Amino acid sequence: MELTCHCKNVVLKLEFIPNEVGECNCSICRRYATVWSYFTPEQVLINYEEPTVFYCWGDQEVEFHRCDLCGCVTHYITTEKCSESILAVNMRMADASTLSTIPVRKINGASY
Repeated sequence: MELTCHCKNVVLKLEFIPNEVGECNCSICRRYATVWSYFTPEQVLINYEEPTVFYCWGDQEVEFHRCDLCGCVTHYITTEKCSESILAVNMRMADASTLSTIPVRKINGASY
């Protein structure tokens, strides 16, 4: 499965279509309006012409990446400070017809 940011600078190639997406209501995901699917870094290939830029805050465990051209939040990746190795893909980069077929799981990240 292939996803792109709006300007197609960032292309994310997934090994498989996820079984669900997670909609988190934490302070940052709510503002980004993202829905995440979770992979290992080896399961996602990321290509770009212009590199992504990222935002890392708080406990410094997660880097939120976005396209520096169109501004779309494309993915996040855990840092070495996190105990897990996760690459989460913003499934809003998928076409609407594909995204509409994937069940949504609500994540109460605001309670952490």
